[in-house]
Amino acid sequence: SSISIFSRTNSTAAAATAMSSPLSAADLIKSNEQAPGKLFEFQTQLPKLPVPSLEETLPKYLRTVEPLLSAEDYAQTKRAVEEFAQSAQGKELQRRLEARAAEPGRTNWLEEWWTELSYMGYRDPVTPYVSYFYSYKDDKQRRKPTQRAAAIVRAAWEFRRQVASRELAPEMARKTPLCSYSYNYMFNATRVPKRPVDYEATYDMAQNEHIAVVRNNQFFILPLVHDGQLLSGSEIESQLDRIVAAADSSAAVPVGVLTSDNRDLWADNYALLRDAAPENAATLERLQSAAFLVCLDSSKPVTREEIHRVFWHGDGANRWFDKSLQFIVCDNGRAGFL
Repeated sequence: SSISIFSRTNSTAAAATAMSSPLSAADLIKSNEQAPGKLFEFQTQLPKLPVPSLEETLPKYLRTVEPLLSAEDYAQTKRAVEEFAQSAQGKELQRRLEARAAEPGRTNWLEEWWTELSYMGYRDPVTPYVSYFYSYKDDKQRRKPTQRAAAIVRAAWEFRRQVASRELAPEMARKTPLCSYSYNYMFNATRVPKRPVDYEATYDMAQNEHIAVVRNNQFFILPLVHDGQLLSGSEIESQLDRIVAAADSSAAVPVGVLTSDNRDLWADNYALLRDAAPENAATLERLQSAAFLVCLDSSKPVTREEIHRVFWHGDGANRWFDKSLQFIVCDNGRAGFL
């Protein structure tokens, strides 16, 4: 069934149903270069990732494998490495790496391979094998869960505004700026399952001023901007109260649990889910293009272990593990993000 849309007026809900296409990596880089602001002002000055020489790489490789091998296997491996170091093949592969690093416009010769092999091509479930979580300190002034969630939404939206406007200053290591490129994938972004490699989808922030909310395994779309104005904290809280009331009075198939599966199995089921009904593609697009996801959990964790389990994986159903940013608020006011 379609995701429900909550808003102050029907006109806002109608506007929220418009679909937008994901931005390509080239679009993101071009945007960063054309309007860098504070956030990306040092991007062009950052040093490129160097290609280590064979004389550096091969000894490091031997140090890495030595604890894993028997003495006999290590001796055999060492001979193979020494032969490779002197071979034409080794020199040619090194030349190709250096040529790749020197290509115009390429800032990181490893990035695409690393992203594919370590993340997008990794087929085990993203939780717990890839994702990580943080828990917030308790907010003594906001014990009511929807009030706590509304405050988090407002704060996150302000941070999102600073990212979108490029007002946010880049992170620094003492006086050295760090790369800000990953901010492109923080908001309005998702991972999309596909065989044999998943891919990233990032959406225009200006065209997608809504969040997604999940409660009792049911997903809702909440537009946050009305007539150019961000909803107040009390208005967001009221909308979240409506969502909780609607979700707790009905049951739904926990489709979110599909995102916790092996990536190939999820890719197959994703295609089935998308094609099962005419409106499903648009429904998934609204969820994927949301600025972030708010998970309103019915759990009430107390101990450290309970808290960590809820924020890392919960029951596996009241989540959409592919979203780049999920805020989790429990019924006792505990909160964190994944």
